[in-house]
Amino acid sequence: MIFLVLLSIFLHQASSSPVNQPLSFSFSSFSQLSCSSGSLICTGAVTPYNGYLSLTSEPFQSNSSYYSATLPLNEVGRVLYKQPVIAWPAMISTTFTIRISRYPNTTDSADGMTFVFAPDSNPSPPNSYGSSLGIFSGNVSQLAVELDTYKNGFDMDGNHIGIDTTSVLSSFAASLNSTGIDLKSGRPIKVQIDYDGWTKMLYVSVAYHGYPLQRFIEKPIIMSETVPSSVYVGFTAATGAISESHHLLDWTFTTFPLPSYSLKKQNLVKH
Repeated sequence: MIFLVLLSIFLHQASSSPVNQPLSFSFSSFSQLSCSSGSLICTGAVTPYNGYLSLTSEPFQSNSSYYSATLPLNEVGRVLYKQPVIAWPAMISTTFTIRISRYPNTTDSADGMTFVFAPDSNPSPPNSYGSSLGIFSGNVSQLAVELDTYKNGFDMDGNHIGIDTTSVLSSFAASLNSTGIDLKSGRPIKVQIDYDGWTKMLYVSVAYHGYPLQRFIEKPIIMSETVPSSVYVGFTAATGAISESHHLLDWTFTTFPLPSYSLKKQNLVKH
């Protein structure tokens, strides 16, 4: 039955415009050519390496010693897929692996990463370093799942995931402190984000790479009231007065547009 439903949706979309087509892509790894091959839009401090993308600069290293005077401060990096994707009405699923690390010989780190549904392909806003996580400078309507590694005055702690829409004051957040997962442990961490266009629910699951995913967020989100119908998807990272490294190791993404009658169904459910 599920197969027949998905088949009917696919056939319904066959005559739609390209941005409304089902789309799936996968980056099993990255290379030094990843930002120049045309598949990704890399801006800010992003640097491609063999095996990963570094979203903020790596610290200067000499004779195995890191010098705080050369740590990259107040930086922002952004990586987006090259073309817009359908955000609503749609079923969306993305899985990626990140690695956030404190620098050697440092006792603290900041600020974190996000997965973002951005309204355009522009670089991160000016002055969006630090607690703005490369997504906000003033109130902008977009959707981001933050992986926050620093406790600002408005944060619950320095190890949480959250949902951001019009500001970094998360509309919903979940601490990882009691889970055994430390976002800035330097270990690969797998994240899965799913959006159900029928039920209008956003799900976020996290685990250390190689371990079963644990769901930490189940949040109602009406995409049509949050972002444009087509968006650019990808990642941001930021440092502030304190630094850390932000690596993206792999990424898969799928969006499957739903037929227009799903909007009618939403309205019937709301009434």
